[in-house]
Amino acid sequence: MRKSGCCSKTYRRIITLVKRKEFMEFALDKLGFKTKEDLYENLYLRAFIDSYRRIGKASILEEKIRDRFVYDFEWKNPLIKDLIQQQILILTWERWLNVSEEEKSRADISFSISGFEFIIECKRLKYADSRYLDYGVKRFVELKYAKNDTHGGMIGFVIDGDIRNIVNNLKSKIKDFNFSPGFENLLKKSYLTWEHSFQSRHDRRDNTCIHLYHLFFDFIPHER
Repeated sequence: MRKSGCCSKTYRRIITLVKRKEFMEFALDKLGFKTKEDLYENLYLRAFIDSYRRIGKASILEEKIRDRFVYDFEWKNPLIKDLIQQQILILTWERWLNVSEEEKSRADISFSISGFEFIIECKRLKYADSRYLDYGVKRFVELKYAKNDTHGGMIGFVIDGDIRNIVNNLKSKIKDFNFSPGFENLLKKSYLTWEHSFQSRHDRRDNTCIHLYHLFFDFIPHER
């Protein structure tokens, strides 16, 4: 029996999704992770915390701080340096993404293992800066970042002010950015044991959701 054009397309799409799911499960198993969330949390984000403990803390330009992390990821970080050097994990900084024919957006960092890209945007902070929200969180919500993904990361490099106040104020303000109803508990959920962190979930205009991890690192000069 021949399938109609519509049914044939649906059938092929289902087969493609099944194959992709099987491939992703295979890849996760070989890497030693149970789920993509396990991969994001215990490889990509844990690598940030590991590198932070090693890199210089002088507060300079945002890109310079980011580049310290990138260098450490590639050459010193015990969690991911071998994966990067063996080209299993692709590390890209200043990752350009096509939003439309006329518009491109640039994210700070991308970790990518086939089928598992994780986009991260970094912002330098002295207070609960609207740039963190308007040029960070909002870009995930509006599908300019991580369009085909369900998770992403926001990293704050705090160079001045009170880091606790900054985090608490951002938690309050972030609710205005299509925050998913019923997920307010995520704002109280830190990442692992990292004190200055929280999570959020946002509705997107294509009826999907994006789960964001927010981590903040202290780059405040403590000798004035």
